[in-house]
Amino acid sequence: MIQTTPAQDRYTRFSCPNPRCAWFNQPGKGNVTHRSWTGTRKHIERLRCTACDREFSEREGTLLVRSKLPEDTVIRLVKCQRWGVCDAGTADICAVDLKTVHRFQRVAAQRAEAHHRQSVQNLEVQGVQLDEAHSKLRPKQVAWVHTALAMGSWFLLWVDFGPRTQDTAATLIAQVVARTRQLPLFLTDGWKAYPAALLQVVGVVYRRRRRGNVGRKPKPRLVAPQTLFYAQVVKVRNTVGQVVEVSRRVVFGGPRRFGKQLRLRQLGPTIQTAFMERWYGTLRGLVAPLRRRPRCLSWSHTRHRGKIWLVVSLYNFVMPHKSLRQGRTPRTPAMAIGLADHIWSYREYVWLPVHTDPVLTKQMDKRLARLLTPALQEPPMGRTQAPMQAEIVAENAKEAASLPKAA
Repeated sequence: MIQTTPAQDRYTRFSCPNPRCAWFNQPGKGNVTHRSWTGTRKHIERLRCTACDREFSEREGTLLVRSKLPEDTVIRLVKCQRWGVCDAGTADICAVDLKTVHRFQRVAAQRAEAHHRQSVQNLEVQGVQLDEAHSKLRPKQVAWVHTALAMGSWFLLWVDFGPRTQDTAATLIAQVVARTRQLPLFLTDGWKAYPAALLQVVGVVYRRRRRGNVGRKPKPRLVAPQTLFYAQVVKVRNTVGQVVEVSRRVVFGGPRRFGKQLRLRQLGPTIQTAFMERWYGTLRGLVAPLRRRPRCLSWSHTRHRGKIWLVVSLYNFVMPHKSLRQGRTPRTPAMAIGLADHIWSYREYVWLPVHTDPVLTKQMDKRLARLLTPALQEPPMGRTQAPMQAEIVAENAKEAASLPKAA
């Protein structure tokens, strides 16, 4: 069957994949037109960008790229992953080979993480809850999942994987700070690595005055800026593991100022991490290897990471949340935070073109490197400070000038 040329309004969802093009990754600009039909059954459309004259397939950047699976099968694979079906069960339901399921997971995970890195930027977030969850891999391996969740919208800002160390906590906090417009309010459990990680990322240099004219000058140290508000929920357990006491403490910001910020930002009357605990319950239900005593543990860190990233992407853009409803209108976390204006369907998610922007990636990497460099670290000998490092040093100096000087 010979395909006919579709209407021009069909190409509003496509964008040019050429990074050198002026309309790169900008859908709906009217620069994408029909070129030809390809494939064994002439069912795949070739498109052309009128700005740079680049030709590309309609499947480029989607979940159908370089795949012979029909669209209905790919949508069924996404639904199986969304409901936490194991890999063998997914292969049986979709009537495909187990290796096909593994390949789909790899492609979908890379695409989900790339889409999250590019779309989740410059967000207005009032409060963030941070936590880490324990998960098992075969043979006898442990993988910690570190998550940052935006309060009020249930949007997952970032998911990281690694050991339960201060460096991993600092990386998670840096990802949150780099993707938000202003410094949010932080709530965590009683893990001791979080305060040090916060000072490493957003701490300012405080130089104490020397008392008298004799002796060494006091060494500078990192202190919390006046805009940092951080509290912990500490749970005390008995020998059996049951929670017997829950205490709340404000680490940075002061109790009165912290309570005032909770009211101003409309984050609730008390200090709590219930949103994060509820998310981990949802995650364990949607990812089969994370369930209690499962029989389908992951054998690979890459595959384990990919399953979680795919669920995170679907949770943010496809799955509506009951607590986010406005009247009778259901909403997803992406709609609540302002990244989407409607609930994405599975077909829309499958056909969403995702093209990696090298410029945005380089800018974000520089910003993360700047945040992860402590303010007290001296530049290497024989080198000058980079313009971005000099800028952050100037910002730290302004914030340090507002701190009270010791007598």
